[in-house]
Order: sequence, then C-alpha cells, then structure tokens
Amino acid sequence: MRNVKISGGQLIGMMFWTIMGTALISLPVLIGIHAPRDAWAAAVIFTIGGTGLGLIIGGLVNRFPGKDFVVYVQEVLGLWIGKLLIIVFLAWLLHTSGLVLWQIASFTHISLLPNTPFLPILAILVLPAAYVVIGGLENLARCGQVIFLPTFILLFVLFFLLIPDVNLQNLLPVFGDGIPNILRSSITPIALAGEIMFVVFLAPYIREVRKAAKYSVITISLIGFGGLVNEFFYTAVFGQLRQHLANPFYAIIRYIKPTAFIERYDILFVTINLFGNFIKLSVFIYIFVFCLAQLLGMKSYRPLMAPTIIALLLLTNYSVKSPNELIFYFDTVFPFYTIPLLYGFPLLVLIVAKIRKVS
Repeated sequence: MRNVKISGGQLIGMMFWTIMGTALISLPVLIGIHAPRDAWAAAVIFTIGGTGLGLIIGGLVNRFPGKDFVVYVQEVLGLWIGKLLIIVFLAWLLHTSGLVLWQIASFTHISLLPNTPFLPILAILVLPAAYVVIGGLENLARCGQVIFLPTFILLFVLFFLLIPDVNLQNLLPVFGDGIPNILRSSITPIALAGEIMFVVFLAPYIREVRKAAKYSVITISLIGFGGLVNEFFYTAVFGQLRQHLANPFYAIIRYIKPTAFIERYDILFVTINLFGNFIKLSVFIYIFVFCLAQLLGMKSYRPLMAPTIIALLLLTNYSVKSPNELIFYFDTVFPFYTIPLLYGFPLLVLIVAKIRKVS
C-alpha cells in the first residue's frame, strides 16, 4: 500500500460522488419537507459545514503527514480509547453502507427492474464495487477520475435544458420559509458533508499530502455549487409542489421536453445515479476493510472482503422496509449521531494532539 499514490484530481473525483451519490436521491426530499422555497440556503450551510471540517482534516494531515489515521488515533488518545472510537466508527460505516446499498437497490428495483427479487439486485450492485476494491486504491481512484467529469458535465447540461421552464416567482419571498425551517432543513446535508472526513484515511496516499485541506474544500465547494443549482431548479420549476415529490431529481429530468435527438432523458439520470453510487459504495467498502485490517494488524485487507460483503448483504436485506421509512430515518435519527461522530472524532484527535503536543 505504501507504493500507492493518487493525485488530487483523483481524490476529488472519488470524494465528490462519495458524498453526492445518494444525496442526489434523498436530500431534495428531506430539504423540501422543511424549506421548499429556500432550499438553496441548505446548500450554502452544507458548504460552510463541510469547509470547516475540511480545515480540521488539513490540520490533522499536516500534523501527522504520511501516518495512517488508525495508527495515530491510538497514539494520541491512548490504545484502548483509540481502538474503541475506531470500532464505533466502523460500526457506523458498515450500517451506513447498508443504507447506501439499500437506497441504490430500491431505486434500481423501482425504476429499472420491478419484477426482479430484491436480493439479486443487491448482489448485482455490490459485486462490481467489491471487485474494484479488491483491485486496490489506485483502481478505485482511476474509476472516480473517469466517472467524475462526464457525469458532472451531464448534470449541468440536463439543468440547462430546463431553463425555459424556470419561474422565478416560485423562489419568492426569500427566507419565506423562516430561519428555523431553513436551519432544520440543513441538518441532514451537514451530516452528509461530514463524509469528507474520509480524506483522513486516504491522505497518506495522496501525492501532495499537505494539500489535503485544499482538495477537501474544493470537493465540498463543487458539491455545494451543484446542490445550489439543483435546489434552485427544483423550486423554480415545481414551486411548492416539490414537497410532494418522492424523487425530485427523477421528476425534473422527466419534465424536460423531448427534442429531435432524445425523447426521454430519464435514462441519463439513471446512468448518473448508478455510476455515482458505484463510486460511493466502493469508497465506503474500501474504507471499512482498510480500517478493519489496520485495527486487526493485518498486512492486507483482501481476506476481509468476502465476510464483509456477506455481512453487508445480510444487513442491507433486513435493515430497511420501505423508502418512506428510510427518509424518516435520515430526517430524524441519522444526523444526530453522524454529526458528532464525523465532525467530533477528528476534532477531538486534533485538540488532544495539540494539548499533548503529539505529532
């Protein structure tokens, strides 16, 4: 692993879809419940929260350049406390990976394969991700780099086609939903921005490791800009009706009028969604097996792949019962243990390292 090196562009490509993947499906619904007219403000707050965490990450990486997070956490916090917090993080990661896989599979089941049993869909989605992870970080980084630019451009091309349907009156009055509702709508986006914390695990393998904070902030800024554009169009096109849409992105893509070249654009959304979430799921699995291998003192994470995939499939198949249940969970439970973990964990390590002068 020490010979593996990834570029800043590859890191941005991976982390963009690691955060944006399922957010493309769930966040518009969650934000629209609380602040349909001022949904754009949630993207701004997301960017602020993610940027703050990116700076914390930069502080950690610059203090421990070339060191693995799992190793220096135990040096800073002590062996047992460090191991305990890593185990808590791994439990969160495995559970959240199951939610990610269920969300991708549910969308695939509803939109593409309604007559196919759910478990085979889970297997079809997780096996390519597992294959890439077995190939190593460099393969995963190249996939993220190749997928990032075409999908990013395609997203904005699709929104460009919606400009004739924009009604700016739907955005008025500004802050009409009220500050409390805007802040409430921003809680889950802030939690998802916390996934930029994964950079601390990848930092030792970045060519220019001291630019980790810069790459993190660039990634968050790109996602925040994309979210701002997304929320603007959802509200400007649908207005208050967006509160009643189960999948605003899918609905708005189907709203695009046919052209002489393409009659249905929804297949483009399906393509973006599958490619983006392929990267997200791959990164989640990679971080999990990589951290677990380090915690167990193993030289390679590959022997852990088979039991991890089996555990993930079983967990996913029985963890969620319906899309509405998942949305309710993301809105009411997920942020309130994700934010303390993903923001508090690296911040605690940085503060204690400075107090104890460990580097």
